[in-house]
Amino acid sequence: MSCLSEEAVKILTDNGKQDLQQKLEEFHTAVLKERVDFIEYGKPEELTDKRRAKLNCDLLKQVLIHRADKLITATGQMLPAKNLYGMALTARGYIEAIAVLGYFAKRLSALSKGNIDFARFELDIANGLMGAKHDLFDKANAPVNILTCIENADKLLDAEFFGEKKKMLEDLYNWLSEFAHPNFCSNKSAFTLDKATGRMLLRADDVISEDHFQMLATVEMAAGVFTWLLEDFTKHVKENFPDE
Repeated sequence: MSCLSEEAVKILTDNGKQDLQQKLEEFHTAVLKERVDFIEYGKPEELTDKRRAKLNCDLLKQVLIHRADKLITATGQMLPAKNLYGMALTARGYIEAIAVLGYFAKRLSALSKGNIDFARFELDIANGLMGAKHDLFDKANAPVNILTCIENADKLLDAEFFGEKKKMLEDLYNWLSEFAHPNFCSNKSAFTLDKATGRMLLRADDVISEDHFQMLATVEMAAGVFTWLLEDFTKHVKENFPDE
């Protein structure tokens, strides 16, 4: 299933961005191969602690695949609409999904090495699924702060994927936030300077700009990391719960 509409593909092709389109589609297809139709959970009260933790890992993986799929698709849908604000918000949401996956891949690695105990991990993975902060969910534990997820995911990626200190997710997240928040980059999307008249011209009809392509390029860069983290997460689940 394609993550880009025919209209979005035409825009990319017309602007010489075929490589960007191809890479997005390749990464999206790779992620969808990991999708399943259901998790056989059974009766929660009959599960052992390790079995429940393993199933929660499997379920969280599918949740993040679902989120990644929808947000890549949504970012692509914003291109024909020329909606830079929407592209920034959906792309930033995609980075958050990667950060959560990276955080829990790192937690699983720590569990494998004996650096955290099982009870701590079991609570963490449960909160990864059920954590909430709104007063409506006053009996729920708070989820891990997204900036903590980004920091830990970057540490894992720098150590095991890049082999050097990059802080890629932090950089992408902060850059996208400049567009997602009403800051300069976001505000500049609404007007342009006409030097001849000294006027700030407000955009009535947006046009496709390099910023739009940069949003998709940001997602494409992150998508390669997401596919690697899926493999790493899955590997550590098997290491920690071989018989479950």
